[in-house]
Amino acid sequence: RARVRRERARRHPVARVSASSRPMSSQDLRERFFATPLVTRSLAASAWASVVLNIVTAGAFDDLVCASPHDIVRRGQVWRLVTSVLYVPSVISALFLSFILYRLCSGWERERGSLRMAHYFLLGVVGANAATTLLAVLLAPFAPSLMAHTYVCAPGIQSALFVLCARIALGYPGPGVNLFGRSDLFVAAKRIPILLFAAFVLLGARPVEAAAAVGVGVLWAQGKLKRVTPSDARLQQLERARALRRVVSASGYVSCAAAGPAMPVARAPAEPAARGF
Repeated sequence: RARVRRERARRHPVARVSASSRPMSSQDLRERFFATPLVTRSLAASAWASVVLNIVTAGAFDDLVCASPHDIVRRGQVWRLVTSVLYVPSVISALFLSFILYRLCSGWERERGSLRMAHYFLLGVVGANAATTLLAVLLAPFAPSLMAHTYVCAPGIQSALFVLCARIALGYPGPGVNLFGRSDLFVAAKRIPILLFAAFVLLGARPVEAAAAVGVGVLWAQGKLKRVTPSDARLQQLERARALRRVVSASGYVSCAAAGPAMPVARAPAEPAARGF
C-alpha cells in the first residue's frame, strides 16, 4: 500500500503542493478581514458599499453625501461635513483608500485604540471639510469656482488621512525631522507645513484642500483642538458604557485602555510631554 501511495504521488505531483501555495480561499479572506481592527475594516467596507450604492443609484448617492462648500453654506446642508466619509467617486479610489487604510490605519488603530481612532477620523473629516469651506468662502471673490455647485471636496476618508498625516508629522518634538531616516535630508520644523502641502498636492489634493488639511493638522498639533478631543480617561469611561457594549465586544475592537496614549502635543510648552494623540 505504501508503494502504491508513492507511485500515485509521483504520477500526480499536484497532490504534494503545500498549503501555503494554494490560492487564498473565501474563508481565508473572511478571517483576514475580521482580523483587521474594527474601525479600519469598517471604513474599508463602507468605501466599497458606497461604490456599489453609487452605481445602483446612478450617482445619486454621491450627490447626497459629498461635501460641497456651495451646499454647506448656501443651502445649509451641514451634514455633508460628516457624510463625505461615505463619498468614494470611483473603484480606483476605493482600491487606493482600502490599501492605505490596511497599510497605515490598521497599525495606528492597534497602537491607539478603536474608539480613539474613530474620533480621529471624525475630527479629521469635519475639520478638513470645515476648513476647506472657510477657505472657499474667503477666496470666492478671486476664484468663484470654489463656491460653484459643481465644486466637490475630496473623499472624506482621504481628507481625514491627510489631516492625520499632518498631525503626526507636525507632532514630532525638536527642531525638525529627517526624511526617510537620513540625516542629510533634514527639514526644519517651520518648513514641514510647506513640505506637507506640496506632498498632498502631488497625491492629488487641490491646493485649497491641501492647505485646509495642513491647517487643521497645525492647530491639532499645537493643542488648539483640545476642547473637541476627549481625554484618555473619558474614552475608557465610554468603553464601559452600556450603549457601546456590543461595539466593544465586536471582533477586532482594540481597547483604548490596552492601547497606547493619545498623540503628544508637540511644541506646546504648557503641556507635559506625556500628554496627547
